[in-house]
Amino acid sequence: MNIQMMDGLLGASSNIKLSGTPMSVYRQASAEGDTEKMERALGYTGECTEKAVKYQEKLDKGMKAEAKAEKEKAELEREAAIEKRREERKQAEEGTESGRPQETDLVQLSEAAKAALKNNKPAETAEPIDSEPVTYTPAGEIAAAPVEAEPTVSFTA
Repeated sequence: MNIQMMDGLLGASSNIKLSGTPMSVYRQASAEGDTEKMERALGYTGECTEKAVKYQEKLDKGMKAEAKAEKEKAELEREAAIEKRREERKQAEEGTESGRPQETDLVQLSEAAKAALKNNKPAETAEPIDSEPVTYTPAGEIAAAPVEAEPTVSFTA
């Protein structure tokens, strides 16, 4: 909320409240039949409502200025976020161009570990078992493998 908005709200509110007094004087003069008093009271009421209208216009200008400022602020934040993403993307591209992927760790082996690796023989790999798949029942017993029928295709004209 800016100063124009506060000034507009307070000014319009106070002038509308102030117009209540001359209006009550107008009603009283109307009951008495005093036309001069009625005209003066309506003049004061008119002045108060005119001031309230001016303050309302000031409030409207303040609200437009506030909306414009918020829009500019949002635009700057959006541009800053875009620039930040560009920088992050640029850094990510520079990181991957150095020869290794960005999300990998670099491992260094000590001399003792290198010597231990040289002394160890590679483990022998086992031959894969070539057998039919086995199905188990819920009780844990081996069930007979279901016989799969040859797929058939039929065409009708």
